Amino acid sequence: ADGHHFDQDNAMIAHIINLMRCNVHVAIVTAAGYPGEAQKFERRLEGLLETFRRLKLPPDVTDRFHIMGGECNYLLRVTPVSKRLEFVPDAEWQTPDMKSWREEDIQAMLTDAQSLLVECSKRLNISVQFMRKERSVGIVPISPTIYEVLEDIALTVQNQLVARVPFCGFNGGNDVFVDCGNKSLGLQAMMAFTGALPHETLHVGDRFTLSGNDTATRDVCSVLWVANPDETGFFIKMLLKDIRKSRWQPYIE
Repeated sequence: ADGHHFDQDNAMIAHIINLMRCNVHVAIVTAAGYPGEAQKFERRLEGLLETFRRLKLPPDVTDRFHIMGGECNYLLRVTPVSKRLEFVPDAEWQTPDMKSWREEDIQAMLTDAQSLLVECSKRLNISVQFMRKERSVGIVPISPTIYEVLEDIALTVQNQLVARVPFCGFNGGNDVFVDCGNKSLGLQAMMAFTGALPHETLHVGDRFTLSGNDTATRDVCSVLWVANPDETGFFIKMLLKDIRKSRWQPYIE
């Protein structure tokens, strides 16, 4: 569902709630980042949050849902009563490494990344719209372009950008962005925050190519490469079946 909205009839909503009711933490780790604007994240999850409210899910269930935005830059949780999203204070979840990043180094990285994006766009003769945020910079082609052009730009940035802070340059399919940090760091922070261990964590994604932003997560936990939300739903149903089966038939070494 990354990059898309959750409608109220979205089948994924039931899967997510069933996982949470089975004591599983569910986090959407996304490149989307809206610093200080929780309502923009809410718009992407309107159907899910409305279902939380309609079912009157208790806090001990909704506390198991989070969003990690901007790869690893913003953590949000569900408020206990209104079932809206709120930012978790950075001091409560950021890792020591994240806290050591200097703002001037982050901005220098974004400026250098923007220069590379400009250079690549001119070299490949494509017109683009630039977007720069607090922790990311990217380009969106003004007119349709072929996938390989975006691949070329993403790989060029990955190989030529040098920075004092970790970064992720990736082809989003319709754009190319460079973010401070990456999903691997976001997952590590999320795991520490929830108390999950690597062998208890599964990252599901569709961008595991060299130019994708899911690839880095291979270093921190098990991964599942899917092609679309239907595949995600299929594997969640398998997982739920195994969880329920394990409760009446414990695994024995």
